[in-house]
Amino acid sequence: MQKIIKETEELAFAYLKAFGFEEDEILPVVMKGRHDLETTLEKLQEALGRDNVSDQELDDILHSLKGLLFHMGNNDLAQQVDEIRHDTDREALEQKLKVLFFNG
Repeated sequence: MQKIIKETEELAFAYLKAFGFEEDEILPVVMKGRHDLETTLEKLQEALGRDNVSDQELDDILHSLKGLLFHMGNNDLAQQVDEIRHDTDREALEQKLKVLFFNG
């Protein structure tokens, strides 16, 4: 999880810098994004650990995660989340998420 957060944070810096923002403008945006990403990943991890998580709750978390990743410039990972999110095999979906974000 920390590797993805670090990579996304680095991509966000580069992404915002490419739009012409100065570093002092970028830092608070990236720190807020990092916080939101950590919180969303924690929600995902907690949800995956429960037997009674609803499809809607899981979809809401994944939708938020996808949006955060896109806004922070991690488009490849956001696309992967979107593809996984639409997997109709719940067990396969959960396993893919565990491998992708939580090392198995």
